[in-house]
Amino acid sequence: MNEEEKPIRVVDRRMFTPEGELRADFEPEEPSPSAAPPPPPPPPRSSASEKRPPRDEPVSEGHPEEEGGFLGVVRSLATTAYAALGLVPDPTSGSRRRDPAIARQMIDWLGVLEQKTRGNLTFEESDLLARVLYELRLAYVEVMRPPVREPPR
Repeated sequence: MNEEEKPIRVVDRRMFTPEGELRADFEPEEPSPSAAPPPPPPPPRSSASEKRPPRDEPVSEGHPEEEGGFLGVVRSLATTAYAALGLVPDPTSGSRRRDPAIARQMIDWLGVLEQKTRGNLTFEESDLLARVLYELRLAYVEVMRPPVREPPR
């Protein structure tokens, strides 16, 4: 069946011993010529982004400062909900209008966002989201509460 059997050779290419020390016979592998070249370095930051005025709030490391970041999304949904509750004036007209359906939808979206991102947020992000949801839910209940009528005298 097998004219010539080749012996199986096992080579330990680990860098460290089980005790955590560097192996004396360890030799790093040379990259093969067919291996993909390393990715190019990231482009340098533009001077426009470095000349932004300082923000009042601390920005956590590794998160974009733009309004498109996670905190910007939370702020946008919260502002829409506050405006729909009539607590913030409309920036274009200056009037306050109540639309409980939109407020409820924004609060629900923030709740879904909290559930789906649980365990993947920084402390600042999860704290802001929890506080915003708490305050919006209380405001919604307060706004939706029917007015109290005084008893007739």
